[in-house]
Amino acid sequence: MNSANSAIDDMDRALVHALQLAPRASWELLAPVLGARPDTLARRWERLTGAGEAWLTGIGLRTGVRPPCMAWVEVTCAPGTSPPVGDALVADPYTLGVEHTTGGRDLLVFLALPDLPALYRYLSSRVQLIPGVIGTRTSMVTAVHYAPDRWRLDQLAPGQIDLLTGRTRRSAHATAPATAPVAPLQHEDRPLVRALASDARRSVASLAREFEMSESTVRRRLTKLEAGQSLRYSCALASGLSGWPVSATLWAEAAEYELADCAAAAAGLRETRTCMSVSGPWNFMISVRLRTVEDLSRYTADLTRRLPGLRMRDSAVSLRVRKSEAQELGPRGHRLRTVVPDIWSDPVPQGGA
Repeated sequence: MNSANSAIDDMDRALVHALQLAPRASWELLAPVLGARPDTLARRWERLTGAGEAWLTGIGLRTGVRPPCMAWVEVTCAPGTSPPVGDALVADPYTLGVEHTTGGRDLLVFLALPDLPALYRYLSSRVQLIPGVIGTRTSMVTAVHYAPDRWRLDQLAPGQIDLLTGRTRRSAHATAPATAPVAPLQHEDRPLVRALASDARRSVASLAREFEMSESTVRRRLTKLEAGQSLRYSCALASGLSGWPVSATLWAEAAEYELADCAAAAAGLRETRTCMSVSGPWNFMISVRLRTVEDLSRYTADLTRRLPGLRMRDSAVSLRVRKSEAQELGPRGHRLRTVVPDIWSDPVPQGGA
């Protein structure tokens, strides 16, 4: 859909912002915060999701109690082959993000796999054998300081945010355990998590019917996974409609003891979407959302002014984001489909590498 023809308005953006803060809140809870009837909000959300203009996904990034092996892979392609290489990577359940970028790589890919041996087999027996791939460079994620699900639109007023977060905190405290240790994502939880990948607002009743569980069991499992941070939700608006249409990635270097300060400073900037410690040529990586390409230099200047010890080493502007948070995206950032992620199985049959 052409964004110029979209009927999206400020109420739609406010609804997306509210769902970023309270992804599974009922329409009845959201209605007084947004000043609309519950059935009106439900119809708006159905229209937005049906057009691919907005979506809410659930992702379980845990293998037992451990995070998966996550990595950024820079892919270099033979001339003219980056589109079909991108097609292959977008369709793969082990990639969570794929984008065509400027700079010293053709594609930048975010992966999640069970462990290091699986990552090696995936790169050597799948990625590097895709026709057109002539080189890869991999940076392991060693710490996630600021995850993409924490990036927000700026549509709601502070009073609305306070009202909404206060209501959802009270609701969560009524159902969550007194303490929330890291929750293992068990084998039997995986189908439930996969079912939320395309629609994280699926009702407890529909999940219970699909998986032949009681509603109380589904509710208890979701509450445990959410509280233990084994299941996270991400609500997004198509980039062409969000007011933040430009994505960019920066690589930087700092002393290891300064990385926590770097992460705090980056998280304090409105444009920051993700920051991670990584291995490889440089040890810090940031992804940002911008209103214009020209804002990249201002963002970089702001960050280095706050952190004189941070040395910027490289940057890349996304020419096209093909996949984000397991969602395949169209040229204007609209969702085309969900590629249900599978971070638990081995990507290459044993003996294949």
